[in-house]
Amino acid sequence: MRGTLRRHGRTKPYTDINVRRLPCVRCGELASQQWLTRADGFWRPICTKCDIALNELVLKFMSDPDWKSKIKHYRRERDEESRTSVGQTAHCEQQLT
Repeated sequence: MRGTLRRHGRTKPYTDINVRRLPCVRCGELASQQWLTRADGFWRPICTKCDIALNELVLKFMSDPDWKSKIKHYRRERDEESRTSVGQTAHCEQQLT
């Protein structure tokens, strides 16, 4: 079982650059974040969409009365971050060519 889990994470956090090169463990899209699962100690790469869904699940599980507004705000933040990082990537690629 340990070998299977190694494919889906690691015990040390990924660097920002490396995590963005990996597929999301849930859907296979390119990862943008990583989550530490305390039950087994593994960091797992996840994409933005799955990160938002996971945060929503946790807020609902915790019975947070403001989960809808928090997820709305978090989704907006993540959208802004992804637009910024895409712009930075395109800028870097232009400099390389």
